[in-house]
Amino acid sequence: MKPSPRVARRKVLAALGAAAAGVSTGACALRPRTTGSSSTAPLAELVGRTGEWRVEQVMPLTAGAVPVLMRTPKGQRFQVDLMRAEAEGPRAVAHAGELALYLANGGGGDRPSTAEEVQGARVLAERLTQLAAERGAPAIAGLLTLSERLAGHSQAVLKPWS
Repeated sequence: MKPSPRVARRKVLAALGAAAAGVSTGACALRPRTTGSSSTAPLAELVGRTGEWRVEQVMPLTAGAVPVLMRTPKGQRFQVDLMRAEAEGPRAVAHAGELALYLANGGGGDRPSTAEEVQGARVLAERLTQLAAERGAPAIAGLLTLSERLAGHSQAVLKPWS
């Protein structure tokens, strides 16, 4: 039996440090937490039909936003991120009280969204406004504005559909 080569602890730590540095400088894919209690539980009742659009899933808070996975009337998938509204900064597609709704299409604000996606986000905002009027606006701990999210998670890419 051939003895296995020994690796010095410092070399292992150096390799781990280099790997961590590589991860922090490149884009990373975030996976939403699916364990534990979620502050987005009050939004779970959004799942289902909202007009002609369908809310497939309300994901847990991820990088300061609540991703809502939706389908157009034709069945195409798209994502709306719920964030805290801000007076200055990037313009949201729609608002529901203190919530700002942004389409997450991976374009960093420079890729056009379809009219159906925009309309779906606005229908979702109307539904959120209706729920807030009936039961009060849900308090979602950890929700960021888009400017705060971009500053703190600028390289993060959320891929819940994959």
